[in-house]
Amino acid sequence: MPDMTMQQLDKWLKNMGKAWEEKNPKAIPPLFADTFEYYETPFEKPFTSKKQLIKLWQDVPISQKDIQFKYDIVSLTQDLGIAHWTAEFTRIKEGKKAHLDGIFLIKLNTSGLCTLFRQWWVSKE
Repeated sequence: MPDMTMQQLDKWLKNMGKAWEEKNPKAIPPLFADTFEYYETPFEKPFTSKKQLIKLWQDVPISQKDIQFKYDIVSLTQDLGIAHWTAEFTRIKEGKKAHLDGIFLIKLNTSGLCTLFRQWWVSKE
């Protein structure tokens, strides 16, 4: 099985960030393989269907505005990528600015689609 490349990981992260910044929940599922695990937090059960992903991400357009997402790839092994990411946005309901700082652990298949997504993050408002 070919190794995951830096280019694949970078492209995936750019597309995920673009979907978030453009508040486009429907752009998230195509980034994932048919079989995947998506951990929103380390202690919750993973999402495993694209329908669940759309439902999760549908909150973004109604709750966030002025979204800015940045990332740096920290590590890449044969099949796992680690990225440090930051995001800023305004919570629409409260009008407060949120700052998030986190880590993604990502596994892509040979087609560049995600099979494993884990994230850890903290927020400050």
